Amino acid sequence: MVAIAYLVAYWVASLEFKRKGLTENLLSNVFLAIIVGGIGGAKILYVIENVPISQLISNPLEYLLSRGGLTFYGGFIGAVILLIIVAKKGKTSFWKIGDAISPSLALGYAIGRIGCFLVGDDYGIKSDLPWAISFPKGLPPTTERVHPTQLYEVIAMVVVFFIIWTIRKKRAPDGWLFSIYFILAGLERFLIEIVRSTTASPIPHLSVAQIMAIVLMAAGAIRLIQINSREPQSERNTTTAKKRR
Repeated sequence: MVAIAYLVAYWVASLEFKRKGLTENLLSNVFLAIIVGGIGGAKILYVIENVPISQLISNPLEYLLSRGGLTFYGGFIGAVILLIIVAKKGKTSFWKIGDAISPSLALGYAIGRIGCFLVGDDYGIKSDLPWAISFPKGLPPTTERVHPTQLYEVIAMVVVFFIIWTIRKKRAPDGWLFSIYFILAGLERFLIEIVRSTTASPIPHLSVAQIMAIVLMAAGAIRLIQINSREPQSERNTTTAKKRR
C-alpha cells in the first residue's frame, strides 16, 4: 500500500507540476526526497518512541528493519528536510513545491492508512460500536474490539484531498495551499488521536502526535498570516504605481 500510495501521489503531483510549469526532473528529485526522507524519518521516529535505548544499541538493525512501525510525523519531518535541500538546489521556492504536492500528500496518506488497516497497526482504543474490529494478528495483536482509526483517517484524508483539489487553482502567493494542508492534516490527526491507542507525551492529556499536530497547524497558520500581511502592501504598491501613470 505504501508503494501504491507513492505511485498515485506521483501521478497526481505530475499533473500539478505540469500545470505550474515545474519540470519533470524536479518532480523526480522531489519524490526521491519524499521516499527517502519519508520512510527513513518515519522508521527512525517510531524506533525512538517505542524502543528502549539499551535494546536499540544492542541490535539496531532488528528494529530499523522490522516489519511494522512507521510514524507519519517522523516521515513528514524527514521529507521536509530533504525537500528544503532539493528546493535550494533546484532554485525553486520550497512553498511552491509544497503547493504542488499538497493534493498528493493528502491522497497518499489516505492510501497508506489502508495498509495500516490491513497489517493491523495504528488502531484505536476499545470500542463497542457496531463497526469496531479486533486485530488478533495485528501489530501489536489485540482480541478486543477497537476503533478502526485507520479507516477513519482514510475517510478524513480523502475529504481533505477533495477540498485541496477543488481550491488548488485559486491564484494566491506560494505556500497558501501547503499551509491549508498543514492545518487540515494537523486538525485531522489531533482529533483522531482522541480515540487512538497512541504514545503519551510529557504534557497531560496530549499524545506526542497531538503536540506535533498542533505544531503543524501553527506552522500553517503562521504562513497564512505572513501571506495575508504581504498582500495589502502589494496592493498598495500597485495602486500607487497606477496613480503615478
